Formats: sequence, structure tokens, C-alpha cells
Amino acid sequence: EVSRGCVAKCVFCTEVHFWKYRGRLSGNVLDEVEHQYKTYGLDFVWFIDSLVNGNLKELRAFALGVADRKLPIRWQGYARCDGRMDLDYYKDLKASGCQMLNYGIESGSQSVLDVMKKNLTVQEIEDNMRYGAEVGVSASTNWIVGFPTETTQDFADTLTLIWRIRNFNIVNI
Repeated sequence: EVSRGCVAKCVFCTEVHFWKYRGRLSGNVLDEVEHQYKTYGLDFVWFIDSLVNGNLKELRAFALGVADRKLPIRWQGYARCDGRMDLDYYKDLKASGCQMLNYGIESGSQSVLDVMKKNLTVQEIEDNMRYGAEVGVSASTNWIVGFPTETTQDFADTLTLIWRIRNFNIVNI
């Protein structure tokens, strides 16, 4: 785990009621992964915490540290789309062995995302999907259909977004 809890306060999620967000320092995670690699030959890590990118600075430091230590690992984890994750950020993730991120996108309708308090724009979602695909970081996505305020148009907006990102390395797991 990189962290416990989540930095978001999405209205449908119970995560924040169970765990206050606590992230580990990148050096600590790096040391643990390096130990697992050298001791047991572990070369793939699936971070199962709710949010590997809750602290973008620490995740990038982890990514840069993996590359700096030349650890031949691959990894994946759960993440939120975030507009601060630009193309260079994704390049660093890929260089560290990031294979896939699983995103809770939920909706392609800005009005539904706003009601959900996702603090995210449809454009940021699309950018994250594009950047990941450009560098070779696959994505799996989670969606909520029938959110209480969702209209037929909101659902159409979601389908439209899914259509626009369909070729951006989305995998089915």
C-alpha cells in the first residue's frame, strides 16, 4: 500500500468515513519494494490501496526513485483522474514500470461529476486517458450508471466520453 483512505470527498463513497487519508513517504515504499525484489524476486506490485496518487509529489518521487535505482519492476494501482498529471508525469510513471491505473471515472457528464463532488472535469478525465495511452500506461475504468440526478442527456454525455476514449488503452479486467 502507498496510502490509506482517499483525498476526495465524493458523495457516494464511504472511504472517507473509515479512513483519514494517510500516505507513505516514497522512500519508505521504495525501500520496501526494493527489499521484496532483492529478497524474493518480486517484479510486479499491485498497489491495492484506494489511491496511489493521493499525494502526487510522493508518487512521482516513487516513480523517479524506481528509475534511479534501476529496479526492474512493473506495477499498477487505483487512482483518481487529476488535471495535475500532465504528459511528463505519465512519462515518469511509465519509466518506473507503471503498467496500468484503475480509475474511478464514474460519469462523462460534468453536471453529474459536480453533484458527485468529484472535483474533476471531463476534460481532465480525457487528458489523463490520452496521456496514459500515449506513453503506454493502460487504464481500466469504473462507472456509475443511474446516479440519482442523472438525466438521459447526462447518460448520453457519459456514452460520448466512453466513445471518445475507447482507443486510449482501456482494458477489461
